[in-house]
Amino acid sequence: MELRITALVVICMLSYYVDCGNAQSVCSSESRESEDGLAACLQSIRDTMVNESAFWFGTDYPVNCPVPEYTIECVNLDPTPVSMADRLFFKGTFDVLTIEHYMDVTIHEKPGTYEGCGHIYTSDIEEDHSLDPIDPDPLTPWQTSHGFSASVQGLADTSAHYTLVIQDVGFIFLHGVYINIPGDSFDIANGEAIDAYHGPLYYRNDPQNPYIFMLFRQNQTNMELTQYWTDYFNDPSGSGFFNISDFAADQNLQGPVAINWLMSITDPYISEKQPFVNICPLFVEEAEREVDLYHVPNDIPFTVSVNIDYFSVGMNFSTCCNDYSYENATYSLDPIGDGNVTPFDNKDQPISITLLKMKLTPLPIDFRGELYTLLMIDPDISNNPGTGTKEKPLAHWLVTNIPNGRVDQGDIVLSYRGSMPPSGETHRYQFLLYEQENMLDIDPYDYTPDCQNQGIPDRCLFEVQRFVSENQLQFLGATWYNATSDAYVAYTKVEQGEPKEEVCALIPGYENPCPTSKGTSQHFTRIVMEIVVFVLLVFVIVT
Repeated sequence: MELRITALVVICMLSYYVDCGNAQSVCSSESRESEDGLAACLQSIRDTMVNESAFWFGTDYPVNCPVPEYTIECVNLDPTPVSMADRLFFKGTFDVLTIEHYMDVTIHEKPGTYEGCGHIYTSDIEEDHSLDPIDPDPLTPWQTSHGFSASVQGLADTSAHYTLVIQDVGFIFLHGVYINIPGDSFDIANGEAIDAYHGPLYYRNDPQNPYIFMLFRQNQTNMELTQYWTDYFNDPSGSGFFNISDFAADQNLQGPVAINWLMSITDPYISEKQPFVNICPLFVEEAEREVDLYHVPNDIPFTVSVNIDYFSVGMNFSTCCNDYSYENATYSLDPIGDGNVTPFDNKDQPISITLLKMKLTPLPIDFRGELYTLLMIDPDISNNPGTGTKEKPLAHWLVTNIPNGRVDQGDIVLSYRGSMPPSGETHRYQFLLYEQENMLDIDPYDYTPDCQNQGIPDRCLFEVQRFVSENQLQFLGATWYNATSDAYVAYTKVEQGEPKEEVCALIPGYENPCPTSKGTSQHFTRIVMEIVVFVLLVFVIVT
């Protein structure tokens, strides 16, 4: 039997570190059906607990982060490479043989809606995720936010009571404590929630981070917390960093007798639950990779959020044989949703532009001593090669020497020009943010030598790549919106003297000359008849 178990464990460990295709996990429900299979699963859990290369905080950490820095990839409260057991417990004190049982943990994902990074996310998924610690499917904060259930396979002492502790292994945060769980039914709901479960709020996709469920056997049927731990859990800031070794010793707990864990990645739900954290550049970057903005470099990560708000003052106007009415409106750009904003609603310069650096703590990260450039372009104007191409787009706005992250205090090189896509077309307008090395003195004409549109000689065929390289600009972030030509575009172009026939050709209801409505015709006829009757009456009286 020992030989069979050893063979199964070897297969299990190989499957953990290499891709075994569709090989069944040693801790799958099917594998645990036999006595040998269950034993192999438990041994694999024990081995992984003490393996110093199994997780991101192990031996890979000094390789990936040779000089620990405060970066999103390298944040580590304790950079000493350790196993999961030594990260949770005092080094060398964890006894793997206390793990006697398998705890089956199921995460319950529910449908719902949340707002994150300026975008509304809706999920229709309702699914139960049974955790497999040896072959885990990573879960996001949203997936793990709705609750869990647990059962223990082969619990020997059903007369005892148990304590369940849920903890973030990577950052030692506490995510739940339940005491006095009866062993005969092992229903979490029948225990006492000292710190009710709250799911992971992890901020990275790579590497993944483990969150562990640890079950301890109590020496008392109805255990009470010591005064120290009572005060700890009553303190609103207490359920943060958590020393499981001290808690287990003070409460005289045995074990852990059963363990399971999930691996977490991130999603925008974290920005709703922890507003002081800003990892939105990660998700804007993901969205950009989908639309592939031409002038955004693929090898430079997004590190600053560019949040833009518009306020549009309503107006009434007539053009192309139609009357139009627009109300006041406020819009925030939604690059993650590849959002649309009508030309009317972006006709005026944004009322607010907020720059936010990527950050993971409540501490502010400011822009002191740094200078920025913001460039707005339309690369989709390629149907008019004398005005713009993808390589040399039309420049809509250029602000340089932006101090302290305040765009309103920068130098306006090119004033804001709203979107004016040709009739029947949709263009994607891009805002590109760069960091400067020093103060700039820009003449836009230097970057439009090929411009053939004399109406906008300092904007058309703007040489973005040369502008960036010559001024040693470093890309930081971007946002964008889509705009489809609307009646306001037609109105503006007609007012500017462009041929009405061409501008209005695709506007519904347009004719040349504009048709006279039936009601107007009848009203005009009635007036004429009244005038004729009046003239005849005067003629009769006079004669």
